[in-house]
Amino acid sequence: MPDTVTLPEGFQDLAPYAEVWGQLEDQEERYLKRQHSSMKELKAYYDATAPRLNEIFDHLDKFPMDELPESETLLYRTALGLTEAAMAIEVFNQPCVPYAPFPHNMAIEWSERT
Repeated sequence: MPDTVTLPEGFQDLAPYAEVWGQLEDQEERYLKRQHSSMKELKAYYDATAPRLNEIFDHLDKFPMDELPESETLLYRTALGLTEAAMAIEVFNQPCVPYAPFPHNMAIEWSERT
């Protein structure tokens, strides 16, 4: 994503989080970012973004998912980071998975079994 992409109008206050979380392209990158973030950083991101999820999704629903404009793609990726930050804030109360070695990776595989 080019450096000149900005968030859609009305979401500019999330720009500091888009600079970090909006640049991550996949779940593994978000997972590792959570592990290497402080609780203070995760809490600030969570507090700024989580209350706006309905507003974010209402905006994104105006576009086909496979044809999001660059600004909306940045907003979408910024919101996706909450899948990881929320685990730290709501479940673990720490950036890392309890009782798991740090750092570690996780791979999610999809299988279509019949």
